[in-house]
Amino acid sequence: MTNSDIVFLPPPKPHPLVALVRRPVFWVWVLILIFTVWFSAYSVRLHAAHLTYKADLGQMDLAIWNTSQGRLLQEIKGETVSTRLTDHVEPIFLPVSALFWLWDDVRALLILQAAALALGAWPIYLLARRRIAESATAPAARMAEKAGLVFAAAYLLTPALQAPAAAEFHALPLAVPLIAWALWAVEDRRWLQFVIASVLVMSVQEGMALVAAALGVYATAREIGRRRAGQVAAAGSGRSARPIGAALGVTVFVLGLVWFYVTTFVVIPHYAGLAYGIGQTPYAARFGELGDSFGGVLRSLVTRPLTVLKIALEPLRLRYLFGLLIPTALLGLFGAEILLVGLPLLLANLLNSFPLQYSGELHYSAPLVPIFTFAAVVGLARLIRNYKFWREGFQVNRRPVSGIAFALGLVIVCALGYQVADGYSPIGKAFRQSQPGGWPQVTAHHRLLDRFAAQIPPDAALSVTTDLYPHLDHRELIYQFPILGEAQWALVDVSGTTDEHPTDVQEAIGKMLAAGWGVVDAADGYILLAQGRGETEIPADFYDFVRVPAPDSGEAGAAQPQYPLDVTFSDKLRLIGYDIVDNAKWRRTNFRFYWEVLKPLTPDTAISMQVITPDGATADDTVQRPMPALLWYPPARWQPGETLVTTSVPWYLPRAWAPVLTVTAGGEALTARITPSSSERATDRPATASIDGRVQLPAWERREGPLRPYASPSDPRETASARFENEDWRVALTHWAAPIAVAPGEKLSVSTNWRAANPASTDYNMFVHLRDESGRTVATGDGPPNWFAPLPTSRWPGGEDGVWTTHAVDLPADLTSGRYDLVVGWYDWQNGARLPLVDGLGNPAGDEFVLGPVTVDRAVGLAPDLPCLMAKESCASQG
Repeated sequence: MTNSDIVFLPPPKPHPLVALVRRPVFWVWVLILIFTVWFSAYSVRLHAAHLTYKADLGQMDLAIWNTSQGRLLQEIKGETVSTRLTDHVEPIFLPVSALFWLWDDVRALLILQAAALALGAWPIYLLARRRIAESATAPAARMAEKAGLVFAAAYLLTPALQAPAAAEFHALPLAVPLIAWALWAVEDRRWLQFVIASVLVMSVQEGMALVAAALGVYATAREIGRRRAGQVAAAGSGRSARPIGAALGVTVFVLGLVWFYVTTFVVIPHYAGLAYGIGQTPYAARFGELGDSFGGVLRSLVTRPLTVLKIALEPLRLRYLFGLLIPTALLGLFGAEILLVGLPLLLANLLNSFPLQYSGELHYSAPLVPIFTFAAVVGLARLIRNYKFWREGFQVNRRPVSGIAFALGLVIVCALGYQVADGYSPIGKAFRQSQPGGWPQVTAHHRLLDRFAAQIPPDAALSVTTDLYPHLDHRELIYQFPILGEAQWALVDVSGTTDEHPTDVQEAIGKMLAAGWGVVDAADGYILLAQGRGETEIPADFYDFVRVPAPDSGEAGAAQPQYPLDVTFSDKLRLIGYDIVDNAKWRRTNFRFYWEVLKPLTPDTAISMQVITPDGATADDTVQRPMPALLWYPPARWQPGETLVTTSVPWYLPRAWAPVLTVTAGGEALTARITPSSSERATDRPATASIDGRVQLPAWERREGPLRPYASPSDPRETASARFENEDWRVALTHWAAPIAVAPGEKLSVSTNWRAANPASTDYNMFVHLRDESGRTVATGDGPPNWFAPLPTSRWPGGEDGVWTTHAVDLPADLTSGRYDLVVGWYDWQNGARLPLVDGLGNPAGDEFVLGPVTVDRAVGLAPDLPCLMAKESCASQG
């Protein structure tokens, strides 16, 4: 047989389905579907768990629903029927409102938003495929489709794109696919589509008009550049480079500027004047020292460049820029001309005085994501064209590695890495920190809302608390409780989010009942009221939000404390455990306490909780923020055999703290008996009873994220050797801890560890002084020893176990920067006599000991992070 006799058969064609699965375009649509399904489900779940509110989902939904009923963008501000035009011009809501003709449900908006964000990946795929294919190298052309898939994936993995889907509903995310579409239309010379997409971008919000204008500039520049390069036809499209492209770009630019001016300086001030009595724009008072008007900000950009640069270089703002660039491996820096398309929005966010706008959170940055992703595509194409390394690749162990394959791999690594660090997908930190366990929990209490909603006439004017607002706002008139306006009905969940002090909620309901409102229905913390109908008394089922089945009952929802305890107060009331509910992202914490009633409680029985710092200061107190359960169903009404849960109001706690509980009757604290629990978690860190009758629960500390058990200071520790003694008491200093440096005006926390041979017969106080180089005392922290609770020296244990104590030294705000010495000692508070300091031989060596140096420096301290900027109370736990 000769070679000529051999017949080479073509390889068998793969099955069409197999061929489809092998194509990158298939996986682009799979990713789009996954994104849409996940973020639709997640946002709807947040809504079902009552984690959406009047601001912003409720007010957006109300305006869009009213539009679908012929009342253009009507909403409620306070007691007044108003319009969204007081704050923003969003014509896009007109076509969006038609969605409610198909499905009259707020969840339609959440799904629409997720789908809109996801669909931007398709133009990104097309843009990347074309630009990489046009980079003039055969390997790049062969990799073009894979490049499109990689950049589409990076786009979908960008946290700033995902954030809006976890933050209720807003208009700006609707601009995302429109911007990507406009960019693709320019690349493919589809000029009618470009104009339509750009006009729709303008319709999203008045600020987007400037982005549309920038798109017009880009279209004009891109078309002129093609013509100058002698490109007669668009690569692969067959469309000629006629002057119409540049002309339409200029038209869009002018139209964008005109629309921005009309909406920002005519429409919004007009309606704001009607609603507020003054004209305003959404840019007023949002740029701090740069100006309080659009013109003032523009002048600052031109005349004060150093100030602008100083603001832009603040750590959080730089991190914001990094977060937009890193998902595409910083390649956007090589396509910087594309970033100019997003410059109006980028500057509006980056230079804003409202921290959330330069945080990457919420919806503010979503329209920038397609721009930054396309800039990365252009940047990679430029590197391939201009640098041999990216065209030809390199060798590893004599094996060639494609330069473009390396770049695409780098993009995937960066996109996935930043998603893990800051994303909202199941692998992302933002998702994991958003709720305990990540996935929102929908309880029987949440589902009970349907029972009350069914009783409210659909056209009745209604007042509801903020977390119920978006569930019930498909009606013409709805107010946020306690505002009543023209409401004939009101629904309040006293155990949910109310945006009001618990006492104010109770007083408002009491006034309504006194004014002729009646209770139509009530259960598990919900109370439905109506004018002129219903009962005057609140039924017993209302208090079910305080009651839970006993732990051993076997019933659904039985008490299962996260940290079991067995603490009995005078054989009348038993604390069986508690939960810590912590939002690590925003550093807000609250507690649930589980109680078992053993005997009838007297009418004056009261329960209070404080959160105490190591130096004994109170960081939170139920006097300031009462537990709603104790207001509505006080201990005097508790019945033997009941198991009850009381929940504190979330608050910002300092770095280290411990909750303490007190049960009083007749003004006296009930004696607490603490029985070791069989729970390993409890026996490792038991509760303790302090001398003043309070029960101290285990201490916790926050260090860069979640809470951790706290047993001793985490500041830099130093060893020390000093002994104070007299005929009454002998105590030795072994360690001390304090910050190395502190700023004037701050509180310097100084912790010391002591070993006592025996309890003292008297209660000594400790002094902590800060001395300058001349020996002058500039700040003091005298007082009894504390470690969360008072530690009187007459009760100190003897032996080898050390006792930690902490004192706070308040530094004067005008204290000069420099080196200071910390000095400690003991004294009898009754006569001021100091305890002698002795040397190793027992000879007197003075009456104080120098711990070591501390630096006072105005420049010291952490730059405020986002939680700290949003709520100053959270600054104490930063770092």
